Amino acid sequence: MQSKNSGEPDAAIAIAAHLARTRYEDLPASVVDAAKSSILDTLGCVLAGTPCEDVVAIRKVAGAWGGRASSTLIGSGGVKLPAASAVLGNGAAIHQFDFDDTHDVAVMHPSSASLMPALALAEQLGNAGGKAVIAAVALANDLSSRVGLATTGRMWNHPWFRAPVIGLFGATAAAAKVMGASEQQHLHALGLTLPQVSGTWASLHHKGSSVRSIRDGLAYRNGVLAAELAMNGLRGDSEVFDGPYGFYNAFFRGDYERATLLEDLGERYETERISLKPWPCIRHLHTALTAVLELMTKHDLAFDGIQSVMLHLGHINVDRCRPVALGSVPENHIDLAGNMHFAVAAAIRHRGIPLALYHDTALADDVITRAMPKVQWQYDAALDGHTFEATRVEMTLTNGQILAARCDVALGHPGNPMSAGQRIGKFVDCAAAAATPIEKREALQIVDTVAQLDKLATIEPLMRLLA
Repeated sequence: MQSKNSGEPDAAIAIAAHLARTRYEDLPASVVDAAKSSILDTLGCVLAGTPCEDVVAIRKVAGAWGGRASSTLIGSGGVKLPAASAVLGNGAAIHQFDFDDTHDVAVMHPSSASLMPALALAEQLGNAGGKAVIAAVALANDLSSRVGLATTGRMWNHPWFRAPVIGLFGATAAAAKVMGASEQQHLHALGLTLPQVSGTWASLHHKGSSVRSIRDGLAYRNGVLAAELAMNGLRGDSEVFDGPYGFYNAFFRGDYERATLLEDLGERYETERISLKPWPCIRHLHTALTAVLELMTKHDLAFDGIQSVMLHLGHINVDRCRPVALGSVPENHIDLAGNMHFAVAAAIRHRGIPLALYHDTALADDVITRAMPKVQWQYDAALDGHTFEATRVEMTLTNGQILAARCDVALGHPGNPMSAGQRIGKFVDCAAAAATPIEKREALQIVDTVAQLDKLATIEPLMRLLA
């Protein structure tokens, strides 16, 4: 553990100064490009989540509260709500299929936290353009990733679920940045975030909970609250990160590396190190899926030509190989998104994981009955990892041929990136799966608008397309 030295100011002071002074023009082009990629990807995840029963219900609740109609409820046909309510309704849709971007080392979902507050407040202000949104997302994604990277030890050593607990600081930073916060306002916003931090592992260990899939709405509307309160003169708690009652001591028993949080601040952006997900499922499964689908593509294999698949897995991934009952879809679709056995079976059945699989009971049951029996696994201690583990695959074909592959870095990681075509294809598929499906031509308009986001004086043209 490396905490601050006696007399050294809390890390929040340096972070607040960095957030206040850094402009869009200060961002490297590579960071801007990465932020745009994450923005498009996250918008697709929101659209894909709009038909889900929990999202419909939570939007009904948020809409009934009333208030200033300022910020678009994405995919609603033009409904506008107060900024915090819009973040609740839009954020609840993002993680419905665990399809949102991930920092593979910090182990959290940066853009799920940053984008909805940035968009909601940019729209509410009316005069905040695309550059303001990009800067807010880039800075917030870097901050929340750093907060995660600074924790030490295994993430299961603590009861807190990292995504909302860490992501809330990114949500606040994005909201305050769009609102033009000063250094002191950023500092107070972070201090007003600390008492709102929450989220445990309960929703992952108790199957059937809605919390896991709607958590981004529940948590990140509080980032809007913290920012708006700070902009109106409220003062936050001091010593946000390093203090005896600060974030790391309160939530992680002081197990953190302060240097990781602050090193090269403003020079190195973790925004560039965020992974996009090619398939709608938990990131842990992606090395297995990468290996399996690369074999199928390389050898032009179809389901009927595959006799069996043997997965060689480390201890983390073995724990994700669990039985699946018929009729699990749609009610327990978020739980299936974390099931290795089901995901690999779906991949060999469909050469991917179509979103329809999580909506259609018959389609999911077909995977359970026909494809899951072809997939076996065994533990390999050599593959044990800290979070996201490598996978070895042996695939036996019906003609007796045996194919093998290993994946250490899953598709979507900056070291093994999705192509532009794959990223756009994902967005088009997500848009088509929305509650009100978006045709490909209109989806590509959104793609083009995000690509030119820095040219928009206001974000109204983008939000109009997303309404």
